[in-house]
Amino acid sequence: MQQKAFGLTWTSLILSLIIFVIIKTSKSNQLGYKDQYLVSNTSRTDQDLVFDDFLGFGRTFDGVGGLSGGGATSKLLVNYPFQQQNEILDFLFKPNFGASLQILKVEIGGDVQSTDGTEASHMHNDWDENYERGYEWWIMTEAKKRNPNIKLYGLPWGFPGWIGQGTRSPFAKVNVTADYIVRWVNGAKTHYNISIDYIGIWNEKKYDITYIKVLREMLNQRGFQNVMIIAADKKWEIAVDIEQDPVLASSVHAIGCHYPGTYSTQEALNTNKQLWSSEDYSTLNDEVGGGCWARILNQNYVNGLIASTISWNLLASYYQGLPYFRDGLMTAINPWSGYYEVNTPIWMTAHTTQFTSIGWRYLKHDSGVGKLPQGGSYVGLVSPDGTDLTIVIETMTRNHSKCIRPYLPNYEVKPQQVTITLKGSFVNVTQLNVWYSKLGFNSSPDIVFEKQKPIQLINGHAQINLGLDEVVTLTTLTRGQKGYYPQPPQQKSFPLPYSDNFE
Repeated sequence: MQQKAFGLTWTSLILSLIIFVIIKTSKSNQLGYKDQYLVSNTSRTDQDLVFDDFLGFGRTFDGVGGLSGGGATSKLLVNYPFQQQNEILDFLFKPNFGASLQILKVEIGGDVQSTDGTEASHMHNDWDENYERGYEWWIMTEAKKRNPNIKLYGLPWGFPGWIGQGTRSPFAKVNVTADYIVRWVNGAKTHYNISIDYIGIWNEKKYDITYIKVLREMLNQRGFQNVMIIAADKKWEIAVDIEQDPVLASSVHAIGCHYPGTYSTQEALNTNKQLWSSEDYSTLNDEVGGGCWARILNQNYVNGLIASTISWNLLASYYQGLPYFRDGLMTAINPWSGYYEVNTPIWMTAHTTQFTSIGWRYLKHDSGVGKLPQGGSYVGLVSPDGTDLTIVIETMTRNHSKCIRPYLPNYEVKPQQVTITLKGSFVNVTQLNVWYSKLGFNSSPDIVFEKQKPIQLINGHAQINLGLDEVVTLTTLTRGQKGYYPQPPQQKSFPLPYSDNFE
């Protein structure tokens, strides 16, 4: 009995020592967000997130974008002092600096009030052509200066009255409307040497199948075979027509839906077309707005196989009191002082855009894309040559990520520990670079897009702790930068008295 008791005592001591070492090691590795990543060689559990390209790929990533227009949402940017104007444009478009946007969508002005103002048409009448009106040409040019690879997308919100040929429909004579749009595409190339990549039909209005076919044919005839049609910038309803009409199907590159709530439809999926959220977000750009944007950037693909998401709007640069005030990725409403704000959606965007490019491929669901065990989501994307991997994880809680539309059902997110498991081409990766954000609520400060110490993988495994309202990017890429400029001038009241000759 004494020998047995003695053996139990030593066993207990050894076990106590092991437990003490484990606890001590755990505590030393859980020092808050600055050092929250735990490394472990573990076996597969339900908490494992497996990233394996040997099982194949999902859809091609088509990029993240912002929308200038619909309407006059960038109006005040034109009047900013040169220095601050360039800083704002850098935060939006400069690669590896801020939002690093991959798509710029603009309104094709139509002489109509289109939400926050009116944007001028390039053809007030059928005998009039002018490609110096408005500011979308300038914004596209500035975006291309900063990122020659950015994709450009034009969409009309309305049309000048003469297009209707005596009716209120732009499709009364589809050849007239197609010519009007193709002239705009040609004007971009002729006058600014910029190529339009995508063209839409009519914002959130009824589409016309014959018009789409004629537009495709006219683009081809005039040398714009590379300009792709996105249809129809409303919901997913055109999918049914695409399935039934082979000519329409060959005319449309991708189906563009507005505010899909992260879900597509079976009909849309059946077309095998690329699916886009061609207008989304439209939410006040505070912390909840940042949470909304972070959530849908991931979950549009996780839930709906939606491969591109575009924010309305690009930049909140219109007066307070107009509809949807501050529903942009950042805010610039004080041109007379030069004051602007870099809001949280800029950095939520950067978690994806600074570590991917258009043409990267999503991994398949359950081998690199999915929902986290305790709420939240993750996506894995692989470079076209198969050498680089980027993982974006978000844990946005419902009340801190509600978008303006549609209704967001109840769900729960809990703090959790998950194991990252790399397989396939990435099984021998030993280190992933880390970028981290945590949106601040209840008087907590925002922690946005901060570079952390790399995590080390042992035998392809690493454990990480995830809190609430966080975004984590893990990547093999070494690039990435949180762009910075000195604080802009202080905000001032509008200078009065003021006069303008409207020229």
